[in-house]
Amino acid sequence: MLLIPAVGICQQPETEGMFDLKMDAVMAFFSKDSIKQADVLEDFNALNAILRKDIGEAALMKELGALDRVKDSIAFYNLVTTKPAALYKKKLLIKKQFTGVHPDSYLRRYELEENWDMYTADSYALAYEKLSDRLKQTHAAGKIRDRIAEWKKLALTGIQAPNFTRKNQYGKTIHLSDYRGKLVILDFWGSWCGACRQSHPHLKEVYEEYKDKGLEIIAIANENVHGEKTPLDKSKAAWLAAIKKDDVNWVHVLNDEGTGAMDIVKAYHISRYPTKILLDRDGKILIRSVAILNAEIDQMVKSILEK
Repeated sequence: MLLIPAVGICQQPETEGMFDLKMDAVMAFFSKDSIKQADVLEDFNALNAILRKDIGEAALMKELGALDRVKDSIAFYNLVTTKPAALYKKKLLIKKQFTGVHPDSYLRRYELEENWDMYTADSYALAYEKLSDRLKQTHAAGKIRDRIAEWKKLALTGIQAPNFTRKNQYGKTIHLSDYRGKLVILDFWGSWCGACRQSHPHLKEVYEEYKDKGLEIIAIANENVHGEKTPLDKSKAAWLAAIKKDDVNWVHVLNDEGTGAMDIVKAYHISRYPTKILLDRDGKILIRSVAILNAEIDQMVKSILEK
């Protein structure tokens, strides 16, 4: 699944408005509060003016338009799984930055709902505390409080990460504890998860930059979708094929490898994919992020390994 629909990009040469806020969506979000369109219009127009500035959309569409989706299928795949997501992330960061300096703007409250996957539990709670009293009293603010409560139960910051033993993609037995002394990103994903695989190009960039400075990635694949157990041979085949196709050459293990070992997904309370957890050199949890757009793990890795 692309963050920007590939067909829409190829068929529509006009880039303006691709990342716009939509007034009907904003007003629907505040439908249970006494908020009028006039209350959000000034900030709405100001932010959309910024979002409409071209940061690479036109060039992307030109590249896509020059490719034949059948004859150039590999190049097309490589393009649509990297650049659209990168542009989308930049636009979401623009929304986050704009609304972050307007704590009394209704768009700040809306952004925290629309843009929740740019935050960790701690930064989301901090963003809520910075909201004006007026925004905290809206009906819509209840969703933030519920989400913060849920995330704090799962964050487990400072807790020793549960150890586990598995065979990696090459059949070698590994233990999480083998990687003490390194920063470790635990990446919970699945071959079936489009958003997970869309995060791979960026993870590859991070890994290439920091693997020689003390970073390791251990990817835990859950191939049992929607609670339904997938036959082990099919799980392994899909898992290994996805690793090869995405060219992700770090440590990979299957959550359910048929040995009856500890369920890693349950041990780490994983309910959404992708989820990434950063461990310090002693194996303690530093930070946890859900979805593919959070930049805080990147920032923490950089701050530790570039000292």
